[in-house]
Amino acid sequence: MTFEHEDLAHHFGRIWPVHVEEFSALLIALRRHFGGDLDRMLVLAIIGSRTLPRRRIDGLSYDEIMVLARNEHAPDPDPINLQSIADCSGIARETVRRKVRDLEAAGWIVKRENGYLLASTQAARDLAPMTEVTMRYLVAIGNACIEATTKS
Repeated sequence: MTFEHEDLAHHFGRIWPVHVEEFSALLIALRRHFGGDLDRMLVLAIIGSRTLPRRRIDGLSYDEIMVLARNEHAPDPDPINLQSIADCSGIARETVRRKVRDLEAAGWIVKRENGYLLASTQAARDLAPMTEVTMRYLVAIGNACIEATTKS
């Protein structure tokens, strides 16, 4: 079963309220966990998406991903540096630099000699509660989509 843009548009009144409620809860939890600093969360999310790109984790379970080694010495999966993050996010480069420094101090990212950044295994462990909140959001959205299309 696929869910297309047209399905969303047709059932928007059922799905959008679930999204807003659950997305707000997700952002509130993330904001609290990141000490009010959603830019720091966004910088880490961008680094994380390059550390474990879709093609590397496709087909893996949550448990498999949580124990997946983030080898600090392996070739860069999808290299990313400060400028790439600034360009991608729209966050000023100096702000990105400060966020990266904070994330390094927390042990959540590793900065390689070549300047490329990787999300650490410690980040996965420390942020597991936020991953659980994200999973609840995704389940709520998935269920809203399924319910909207099966009850019409």
